[in-house]
Amino acid sequence: MSRAATPGGSAAFQQNAPGYAETMAPSLRPVAAEVVRRAGLKPGERVLDIGCGTGIGAAAAVGEGRTVLGVDGAAAMLKIARRDVPDATFEVMDFSALQQADGSWDVAISSHALLFADDPVAALREWLRVVRGGGRLSLSVPGPAELTPSVTYAAIYQQWGIASGFGYPTLEQLAGWAQSAGWSDVETAADPTVAIRLPDEDAFRTWRRTGSRAGATAGLTEGQHEVLTAEMLAVTPRDADGTFRIPFGALYLTARKAPAAED
Repeated sequence: MSRAATPGGSAAFQQNAPGYAETMAPSLRPVAAEVVRRAGLKPGERVLDIGCGTGIGAAAAVGEGRTVLGVDGAAAMLKIARRDVPDATFEVMDFSALQQADGSWDVAISSHALLFADDPVAALREWLRVVRGGGRLSLSVPGPAELTPSVTYAAIYQQWGIASGFGYPTLEQLAGWAQSAGWSDVETAADPTVAIRLPDEDAFRTWRRTGSRAGATAGLTEGQHEVLTAEMLAVTPRDADGTFRIPFGALYLTARKAPAAED
C-alpha cells in the first residue's frame, strides 16, 4: 500500500511548526522577500499575507505605515510569527474561505502556500474577492516540477511506496489558474536556483519529518525512519562546504484586480 505524500493541510504544520521554522523558513525567506518586492508595496497600504506560516512574508512587508495581517490554518505557526514579527497581526484562518470583507485589502501576498489549496483556482478567486479594485496579488509556488524534492527522491519514494500528492504547475498553468480566477495583468517568472539548504544531518532529519513528509511516513518504525533517512541523505546534493542543498525552485506570479466601474 502506498503512503501518499499529500499536502496534509494545516494539521501537518501544526504538529511540526518548530521544525519548519528551523529548516524551511530560513531557505524560503529570500523567496518571501522576492514576493514582496514584486508586489511593489506602497506606504500605508493594507497587505494580506495568505498562508503566512511563521511570518516571513509579513516580516518583509511591514514598515512605511502599512497594515499587515498574516493568516494561516496552523495556530502553532502563528505563535512563532507573533513572536518574530511583532509589527504585524496574525489570525488563524482558512485561506480558501477568508473571514475578510470584499475589497478590504490593497495587496495579497503568498509565499509557497497556494499548492496546499484543494482547488487553486477557487482559492485564487477567494483572494481576488478580498482585494480592492485595482489591487494587486504577488505569490510564489515551488517549481518547476523537475526541481522539487519529489524528483530528487523519486526512486526512493517509489521503493518505499511514497507517492507525492502535489501537482506542481508550469508557469503557463499557474498563469491559467490566476486568469480563470478573474485576475488581470498576469505575469510570471521562474527562479530555478531556489533550494532548501540544511547545514547538517540533524537538520536534514528535522526537515524530513516536517510538513507533508511527516504525514507520508507516519506509519514507519523508528528503524525504518533511519533507513529511509540514510537513503535520502545518500542522494541529496551538497555544496562544497557540506551544506545539503535540496532543489525546490520558485515560480512567481503577479496580477491585478480590474478596477470596478466606479473606480
